[in-house]
Amino acid sequence: MPTAVFQLRADNELLTEVKEIAHKRQVSANRFLIDVIKDSLRREKELERDRLWREGFEAMGRDSDTNSVEYMIPAAREVFLDS
Repeated sequence: MPTAVFQLRADNELLTEVKEIAHKRQVSANRFLIDVIKDSLRREKELERDRLWREGFEAMGRDSDTNSVEYMIPAAREVFLDS
């Protein structure tokens, strides 16, 4: 995969902390930052997915007339209970 250079400016205290943690984990500061960023982006995607699910379920609950599942009960009974 092609790589690119990304310049990051941070205060010395933060950079020192990054280097210390990276050293403890026996990885480069670059690898540590990439892993942290990837993890953060993954969590952002999960939060967005959860937000969309929540919005969808909230929308379903607003109008019970258009969200009825009563019509599916006989079909579900037939599939799951063989009756």
